[in-house]
Amino acid sequence: MKTLMEETLFHLDENLRLLYQKQTEEELFFIIEVHSSSALCPACHQISHRAHSRYSRKVDDLPISDLHVHFQALLHKWFCDNRDCPTKVFTERLSWLQSYKRKTDRLEDIIEKIAFSTNCLTAEKVCRTMHIPVSHDTLLRRVKSVTFDSTPSPFRRHR
Repeated sequence: MKTLMEETLFHLDENLRLLYQKQTEEELFFIIEVHSSSALCPACHQISHRAHSRYSRKVDDLPISDLHVHFQALLHKWFCDNRDCPTKVFTERLSWLQSYKRKTDRLEDIIEKIAFSTNCLTAEKVCRTMHIPVSHDTLLRRVKSVTFDSTPSPFRRHR
């Protein structure tokens, strides 16, 4: 029978294996491993079965029961065996975590909704209350980086 922590992780990806878990008064910490036997090259989209090495990424996730959740994910690097591909070694891609990001997609979505619902100083306080560590400067950068469609509103008069 899986614990609550394992159930939470397996909602992200069924190929995750929990290696270590620790709970303190303020946080939940996991060490997880992505158990995969192959990966898709991001450049040429060919499947690779030849592992190169392993590396770890620190990732934050949605809080659970007023506890900050973060984990260390052990991932693989793979060789691309396609001779025409410019990429010789690539890192494993995950559906729930974008490349070079330190927060899961679902946490990024919540942070964005909070940032757009109020000003960034208030959003920082809301995030801190929810045990999501993010600064108002980060929230402001996120708001400024979003581009909107520049089509004029049908309710605006054009002259």
